[in-house]
Amino acid sequence: MSTLNVLGVGVCLPGTDKPTEALSSVITGGPGPGWLDVAAALPGRGYKRLPPGCQYLLAATANAQADADGALFAVPADRRGIVVGTNNAGMALLDEQDRTIIDAGADAIAPLSAPYFAMSLFASRLATEHRVNGFTLTVNSPRTAALDALAAGARALAAGRADALVVGATEETLPDCEPGADSSDTGAVALICARPDARSPAPSYGTVRVRTAFLAPGATAHRALENAWRDLTADTDGPPRVDAIVDDSPVGEAVLAWLGNRCADLASFPAGVGALTPMRHLVAALAAREGRHRILVTAAAEGNVAFARLDAPLPTTPLHPQQNPQQNPQQKGNRT
Repeated sequence: MSTLNVLGVGVCLPGTDKPTEALSSVITGGPGPGWLDVAAALPGRGYKRLPPGCQYLLAATANAQADADGALFAVPADRRGIVVGTNNAGMALLDEQDRTIIDAGADAIAPLSAPYFAMSLFASRLATEHRVNGFTLTVNSPRTAALDALAAGARALAAGRADALVVGATEETLPDCEPGADSSDTGAVALICARPDARSPAPSYGTVRVRTAFLAPGATAHRALENAWRDLTADTDGPPRVDAIVDDSPVGEAVLAWLGNRCADLASFPAGVGALTPMRHLVAALAAREGRHRILVTAAAEGNVAFARLDAPLPTTPLHPQQNPQQNPQQKGNRT
């Protein structure tokens, strides 16, 4: 099980670009179209016509890169990597493209947005922006995609495929016709990461380790959960704090009940539709530097389960300067 050292954190969420405020307001289901001021968050040409999920990811990564004091650019381009987790970043665009084809024909689809029917394009556009020539990977597993992206990134660093990488999660609000649209995740979170033993220009927020499991809906045996829990808690010097981000599906309820029998300090939170909410919890905990041996757990109705252990330094003064506000929740009309 490999470990990531987190050197920079960035968010692009409705109403805030401050990682410490990633959980300060109800973000799921609330923001309407145009909440991101694209011109302020992404100065320059070529951004306004990108899909919103891509804009969010680019803005969050720019914040994380600034926060990490240029740690990504401190290594050669062919030693940089990107792993992005998402479930629904392209759903609104696909819905719009379908309607355009039906009403006006395929020739009416905007050329700049046309390739984004493929979920891998979100990571590819980010790679172009930050001159990443090492590798790019997109993870789409239900709800656990962002934590699975952390695990994949850690394995890549341990295998020597890169020296620094971006691990991100981005989601866009589902179209109204889709199930769960009223509780959609929206926005993006990005981390700049390196191996724990690597020298870096930026101080560390702490380390992250991820273990994944699969729990078949209706299963009564939880050996996979036991194995993941044991791997993450074997060396702890006290009972960990556990945050469970789950829904009311049979799998979510089973995981929550299982956790209730293994830890006293357990808090549960509703999961949004998408992979972003667990990463919001993770980045908020890292930014607040809320102690050691904290574990986040999330699960999907399909059976995917992911555990992430955070080992953050004890609270002191803030590690990095506060990022400048870049979103205006009242801004409208920037998705053109």
